[in-house]
Amino acid sequence: MVRVVASKDKRITIGSNIAAINDQKIEDFLEFQFYNDVSKTRCIQLKVNGRSGTIVYKPRQQIAVTLESPRYRQCTNHCDFCFINGLPKHLRKELYFRDDDYRLSFLFGNFLSLTNVDESDIARIARLKLSPLYVSVHTTNPKLRSRLFKNKKAATILDTIKKLIHNDVKIHCQIVVIPGITSGQSLIWTIEDLSQMHPGILSIGIVPVGKTKHVKGIPSVTARMAQSIIKIGHQFHHRFRKRYRRGLVYLADEFYIKTGLQIPHRQYYDDLPQYENGIGMVRILLDEIKQIKRIKRTKGRHLILTGVSAYPFLKILKAKLEPGIQVDIEVVKNNFFGPTVTVSGLLSGYDIKNKIKRLTIKYDQIILPPNCVNDSKDFLDDEAVRDRRMLIAPASIEELIKCLR
Repeated sequence: MVRVVASKDKRITIGSNIAAINDQKIEDFLEFQFYNDVSKTRCIQLKVNGRSGTIVYKPRQQIAVTLESPRYRQCTNHCDFCFINGLPKHLRKELYFRDDDYRLSFLFGNFLSLTNVDESDIARIARLKLSPLYVSVHTTNPKLRSRLFKNKKAATILDTIKKLIHNDVKIHCQIVVIPGITSGQSLIWTIEDLSQMHPGILSIGIVPVGKTKHVKGIPSVTARMAQSIIKIGHQFHHRFRKRYRRGLVYLADEFYIKTGLQIPHRQYYDDLPQYENGIGMVRILLDEIKQIKRIKRTKGRHLILTGVSAYPFLKILKAKLEPGIQVDIEVVKNNFFGPTVTVSGLLSGYDIKNKIKRLTIKYDQIILPPNCVNDSKDFLDDEAVRDRRMLIAPASIEELIKCLR
C-alpha cells in the first residue's frame, strides 16, 4: 500500500492508503504510475482507518493525489574508494546518503551495485519494465569484486545481470579504474565478459577512480596509466563497432584531458549513453563552441569561472571573441576536495566565494558553471555565496552567449 499525502480528489482523503488498482497490489509510486492507465477503467481499492472501499474511475478521469515518498535503499557495501566516504564532515545530511536503489537507477540514472537485489526484486523490475538500469560493475572477477565491495553478495554480479537481461532489462555498466586493482588485465577481462551480453548490455563506461584529499590509500590514475586505458578502450571500441555497429565501450573525458590527447569525434559516442557520467561532455561543448559565429559585441564586462578540466576548452570560446570584448575566463582551484578533483561540478561555494573575494577587476557579471549547484541552487557545501553579479550558466553555449549580450 502507498499513503496519500495530498489530494485534490474529493473522493480520496489525505491519509488514505491505495492498496490496489484493478486487483494489482500497489507497493509504491512506481506501481501506481504503471497501473494507473487513464485510457482504461480503473477500480481503486482504498484502506482508511481500518476500513476498505473502492472507487471506480472511468477512462480519462485523473486520480488527483500526491503519494508519500518511498524510503530508498541504502548501500550496504563498504568500498574503500566510495566517493561519499571521501566527503568532509558537516555538509548537508542528504549528501551522505549512499543510495543503492534500482528505482533511482531507473528514474535518474544512478549507478547501483546489485548486491541488495534478490529474485523478488528482479521479478518486480521485469513486471514494471524498469529498463534500462545503470550498474557499477568495476570487475566481473567474483573474488575481486567481493573484496572490493567488502560484500560476499558482490560475487554474483554476472548471474544477476544475466537474470535481468533474460527478463528483457537493458543495462548500462560502469567500470571505475583503480590502479593495480581494476586496471590492466582485470579491465580487459571485465570488458570481455560484459560485451558477450550485448545487446542486453547497452554500454560500458570506463571512468577513473575519484579521489579527494580526504581519501587515503587509493592511488590516482596517472597520465601514463590513462594512455594505457585509452589504448585498451579504443581497441575494444573499434572491434565492437565492426561487430555490433556501435562502440559499446566509452572512455571518460578525464582520460583524454589527463593525457592531453584529442577528444574523440562525436560519432565515437553514438547516442551518448553515459553523458551524465562525464563521457562525451567535452565533445558536446567543443561542437557547440565550433558552431558559434565570431562574437562581435557584448554588454558590460564578464567573468566566466570554471574548473581546471574545462578551462582549456573554454579558452577556445574566448578565441571566438573580437579584440576588445571584455570577457575573462578564470579557473577556480578545488581547495575543498583537493587538487585531484578538477571537474566544475564539484566546485564548492567556499572556493567560489574565495575566488570572487580575490578579484581585482570590477565585473558586471560573474558566470558560474551550470553543474556546480543543485536544482535548489545550493552548493554542495551549503555555503551561501551572495553576489548580485553572480549567474549560474545555462546548459548550452548558445544560451551562455545570450547572457553575455
